[in-house]
Amino acid sequence: MVETETSIDRLTVVGYDTGRIADYLKNSGYIVRQNFSQNYGFKHAYHCQSGELIEVGDKGIVRLDFNPNKANMKQIVDVFSRLKYPHLTRLDIAIDYFGKNLSEIDWISVRRRKRNVWEGEDGALETLYIGAPSSHKRFRIYNKALERLENGEESDPRAKKGHWRVEVQKRFKASDNILDPTEYFLNDLFDIRPSPKVLDISHIEKFSERMIVAGLLERPHELNNADKKTRAKYKKLIAEAREKAPKVLEEEPHEVYEKEKSLLAHQLKDLFSKSHRLTAFAK
Repeated sequence: MVETETSIDRLTVVGYDTGRIADYLKNSGYIVRQNFSQNYGFKHAYHCQSGELIEVGDKGIVRLDFNPNKANMKQIVDVFSRLKYPHLTRLDIAIDYFGKNLSEIDWISVRRRKRNVWEGEDGALETLYIGAPSSHKRFRIYNKALERLENGEESDPRAKKGHWRVEVQKRFKASDNILDPTEYFLNDLFDIRPSPKVLDISHIEKFSERMIVAGLLERPHELNNADKKTRAKYKKLIAEAREKAPKVLEEEPHEVYEKEKSLLAHQLKDLFSKSHRLTAFAK
């Protein structure tokens, strides 16, 4: 039986100092190291015990980067209480699949995005990236059980038949003007779909069309060399084949996310409520 688990895997928050952050940075025993920041607009970086990173720049701007699953949330809340007008610049949502091997699944992006594949020595998929590192949205599908093993971490008891993660990284800008933290959880956040790697195309009657579709499934980039009319024709044939294919996941990432979205949004809203002042419009 396949089990899923959804979590906020990383947050990057930018806010403004209320005049109390310097005291924390000077006196907190939770900070283990200080150096110069590598991020534009920030001067100093403070590294904390569980991997949290606090960066401070000019005009009282503060950047906080952390994984809520590993961070000391008591310390995070303490930092938040010293900030005003927080907003997200990055949100990572992870969906873990236990008891399922996702290496034999193809992933289709609703929008055109670059892909990068990492395979093991045996040719099996280990990590698939969909989207460029600098893009506003990027997906990573990877063998979480293998990652834990390579990092010397204890495996999850639920991972006997596989533990894979489907993760989305979404970037935001202050100009997005998001005032309610729940609005960060966009409806189309997981706009990728799982599909069988081998599609049944026997319903395509013409032999020539069937062979072209078979070739395009092996080398999809060749479709870029066709004219507009031909591209539209074969995109439609491939889409029809995928629609006819059986589901490869009982619950697809976008379905799991939709089910868990409100709970995740509540967690973020609760965290933001710990700030000294949420927005300039708050009473």
